[in-house]
Amino acid sequence: MIKQRAFSRLSLLGLQVLTSVCVVVLAVAPAFGVTNPKHFFWAPNQPNTPNPNSLANDLIYHGGNAGSGAIGVETKPATYLIFWGPTWSSGFTTTDVNGNVYTSQQLQTYVTSFLTNLGGTSWAAIQTEYCNNAPVGTTNCANVAGANYVTNPRNQLKGVWTDTTAVPGDIVALGLEENLVDDPLAMEAMRASAHFNYDPQATYIILTPPTTIATGQPVYCGYHTQTSSVDGLGNPYRLQYAFIPFLNATWPGLGQGGCGMNSVNVISDSFGHGVFDGYSIVVGHEYAEAVTDPDNFASDQDGWNDAQGNETGDKCAWTNLANVSMNNHTKFAVQPLWSNRAFDVTGQGCVRSAPTNPHAMPPVGITPPSVDICMTLGVCPPGVAAGQPMPVNMAYFGGGVEVTPKIYLVYWGWGEAGAFDHTGTMASDPDGVGALMSRFIAAIGGTSWGNVVTQYYQSNNNGTYANVGNPKNQLMGVWHDDTTPIHDNLSPLDLAREAALAAQHFGITDLHNAQIVVATPQKFNEAGFNQNQYCAWHDFTTPISYPGVTPGMAFVNMPYVLNAGGGCGQDFVNPAPTGDHDGVTIVLGHEIAETVTDPGAESQAGLVQYGAWFDYQSWEIGDKCAWVGDGLQVPGAPFNMTGNDGGAYPVQTLWSNQALSGAGYCSQGF
Repeated sequence: MIKQRAFSRLSLLGLQVLTSVCVVVLAVAPAFGVTNPKHFFWAPNQPNTPNPNSLANDLIYHGGNAGSGAIGVETKPATYLIFWGPTWSSGFTTTDVNGNVYTSQQLQTYVTSFLTNLGGTSWAAIQTEYCNNAPVGTTNCANVAGANYVTNPRNQLKGVWTDTTAVPGDIVALGLEENLVDDPLAMEAMRASAHFNYDPQATYIILTPPTTIATGQPVYCGYHTQTSSVDGLGNPYRLQYAFIPFLNATWPGLGQGGCGMNSVNVISDSFGHGVFDGYSIVVGHEYAEAVTDPDNFASDQDGWNDAQGNETGDKCAWTNLANVSMNNHTKFAVQPLWSNRAFDVTGQGCVRSAPTNPHAMPPVGITPPSVDICMTLGVCPPGVAAGQPMPVNMAYFGGGVEVTPKIYLVYWGWGEAGAFDHTGTMASDPDGVGALMSRFIAAIGGTSWGNVVTQYYQSNNNGTYANVGNPKNQLMGVWHDDTTPIHDNLSPLDLAREAALAAQHFGITDLHNAQIVVATPQKFNEAGFNQNQYCAWHDFTTPISYPGVTPGMAFVNMPYVLNAGGGCGQDFVNPAPTGDHDGVTIVLGHEIAETVTDPGAESQAGLVQYGAWFDYQSWEIGDKCAWVGDGLQVPGAPFNMTGNDGGAYPVQTLWSNQALSGAGYCSQGF
């Protein structure tokens, strides 16, 4: 929150703009330190941008009890979009930084699509670590019994309305001038709530067209507040609303892109990526802050904000802007949001996806460094050294292993509409990938390759130890789940929930020795895979990493690796076309072996260590030999493993501490 007081009406330039770009909002210089009940999103490099010290502390929960009807957070976020003003119907145009002209209709489509597709994404899931029903001063809801978390449902946009009533000519100035009373935007929000029906968990987002502009600085790009921001006089109820003025303005000292135009996409496309970058950045900023810090009664913020009054968007404003994949194969420019969970673990709180800690298999060419940086330099960054195995043996960190591995395979959504963009011999498995995965898992048990894992063990905490087993029959069940709805750009939490459903379906009672492989079809995959960040990952559910999900599950996210082509192993062992499916078994074998030897995925919660076997740079049995040779037939490179069914399956080698007389190396088996 920024502290500001405005005294007199700002001088206005009499510039009516209907078909050209106009300016955003401004403020006069601050006078006295009176709390401003509106939470302004200042343009870049303005004097009111957040205090840098805010990057060194967590968001704090302030109780959610400021006045009657306070909610603390929006536990079931929803949005209503209002285009206010007659010129949204008559039309106007705007020009991007390269002189290309776009219409108001394209702008409306862009913003509507953004709000339509953000629900359920990993970006929107960042806010799900925050809650209400927690004590004042809380920074981590995982430690609070009975906490009510922010959720991240899909389809959060509940309605769109073009209100053709007139907008006050000086609306851009009124936001600051009338910051201590309800301005006309509050009245418009009330009208919108009457139009749509009142929703106390929703944010009413109001956009206005080009209008008169005012002199002075600094510039702000939007704000959010409540109708009860001062005293709520005359308002029948309190509701959250956000004001987004016309952003694509040419402002002295800031230029045309002062509120984000073309800040991510330098060249605009026909949809509006580029010219409307600022709209998804600013609307997203205000949406997220209204969800996590909605209440503002008599200038009292009672949700999540830090010691300087900055909210989840403020702390990361205008930093690391990027396109983020959202639903329905869309992408939008957004800013990062603040995560206490990420900051407490890594020291960096600004993230663009919800922070979980899955152990990921990198794409081809990204392998562990050839020198043990941990030992030589005292630091442990992951490295890039294509084609080289990682020296230094794996160590035991105290967690469990899978003594009697049991693998459960879930085909999630393979038979649902839109799962594939083509057909083949089987409607739900046109490329034969699903059948290949099932055959492969059934064939790995008892093999020489599978024996590599048997040298690794767990402590039984009674002075005895138990080694990983390699039984012949490891595939314990297959489930085609075409009932649970699936979508693209899944989050880790989505996959964990599916794994929990699978555990119920299979009736798994021995979670300690089970791993659940959640395989997704061609058109519905996890967001990080869609962004080419990795080929697959495995993880372990704890109440901290996956709140509300059955704890103690080891599960694998197995995307449709054919989508990644050569980046995830296509033709890595065998020439095309025979090797076109090589990546399927290479990647799946990597994740299965790592889950067997480190089902806890290096996880640690408090004093409890769930991780088992990895090295001091956190590389597991598969990582240390991933993509060795980079497609060349060198020692330790992937090869065709003979399964227990006599079939040939391309796999990578696995790290053996016993190889080379105990020095360790990548092994095909023994």
